[in-house]
Amino acid sequence: MRHILLLAAILLVACDPYADWPDPGDVFPYVFTPESNLQPFHTVRAETETWDPINDQDMAGLYLKKLLSQKPSAPAEVLEHFRSVRPQIPALGPGVRLSFVGDVMWVGGNWKAFAAPAGKLLDGDLRVGNLETPTSSDHPTDSMALGLWSFNAPTDMLEALPLDLLQLNNNHSLDAGDKGLENTLREVAQRGYRRTGVDQQARVTVLGREVALLAYTWGINDRKVSKSHQLHVIPFGHLDESIDLGLLERQVSEARDAGAELVVVLLHWGFEYEFYPEPHFMILARRIVSAGADLVVGQGPHVVQPAEICHVNRPEVVPGVGTCSVRSGSGDRARTAAILYSLGNFGTTMPTLQQKVGLVATVSLDAGGVTGLGWSAAASVPLEGGQEGVEVLPLSDLAPDAVYLDEQKRLEQHLGAGWKR
Repeated sequence: MRHILLLAAILLVACDPYADWPDPGDVFPYVFTPESNLQPFHTVRAETETWDPINDQDMAGLYLKKLLSQKPSAPAEVLEHFRSVRPQIPALGPGVRLSFVGDVMWVGGNWKAFAAPAGKLLDGDLRVGNLETPTSSDHPTDSMALGLWSFNAPTDMLEALPLDLLQLNNNHSLDAGDKGLENTLREVAQRGYRRTGVDQQARVTVLGREVALLAYTWGINDRKVSKSHQLHVIPFGHLDESIDLGLLERQVSEARDAGAELVVVLLHWGFEYEFYPEPHFMILARRIVSAGADLVVGQGPHVVQPAEICHVNRPEVVPGVGTCSVRSGSGDRARTAAILYSLGNFGTTMPTLQQKVGLVATVSLDAGGVTGLGWSAAASVPLEGGQEGVEVLPLSDLAPDAVYLDEQKRLEQHLGAGWKR
């Protein structure tokens, strides 16, 4: 009998296609070498919600220094991982094409025209962005009129956006309270935009394919809670907690059951002003892909972070540094997913060049998931002649200027040039 049991065990191992996989907890991104000798401002992160940006002035001072200096470094394994990943990202391929931009912010003027010059970069069959400000006609729109960390833009801003669908849940959703959010919902609807992330999640038919676009945010400024609306809050930035993704997992499953062929998860997450994702977020991204997402699109850090392709249910692809590979549910097919950790800003008055330059990312998808990616960049440039506001221009139009040319080269190194458009 003992021999039979031993033989059965040997056969079971021999038939298990994942037998050679390491325990996920033993490999990157679960295991990495923490950075040392960091400046104090590098470790200040509002999204951990362990301090209050409104009342803790010392921490707020460090955070302001981080905004101006940023954090270009990362653990050694993160740097090596993305060095290996960059050449693996395929250029755009067959299927539907979705174009994404990051945070559409308060821009100080030129409201009706600020984004028009960069509109030509968004050539996807569906164009998506995160509206990082209320647009309420019942509230003031001057800078800091609602507080140091709060925004409200004129409704004219909505005339300028080369977008079809807006994510409306982020940490600024309640800057003007529930009334401001409700005004924004009304103004967005009146202009014919689709929306996602507040109360409802979106499902859109794109070239005959059903696409679900599910949006979540790490939190709300000032720890506010809406009394009237569901904002799909998941505290992604809580480093010392096991993040409960139950809401997201349930909604991904419901979208699939309702007929969605492709699932896009839009995440307002990450740590602001950091050029690379913390391994904590790379782990979360793998959990989200494993839960059924074909594409994860992040915004929130206000600077561009790298991307990676993730293999699902492909046992021949072993996870570790340089490879994202996950197992999904038993009924899930082998597929290819992608993770865009942060697209940066699409329209802003923030001070640094890296905050002014954001990505326009286009992703091609078919029945097998992601078939390719393409990126271009756009920069927020102050208007000439002392006029208030900015215009968002393709970075390639500005590249003859040495400053913008250097930034173009930095992005090519940061992201990889193989999928640049």
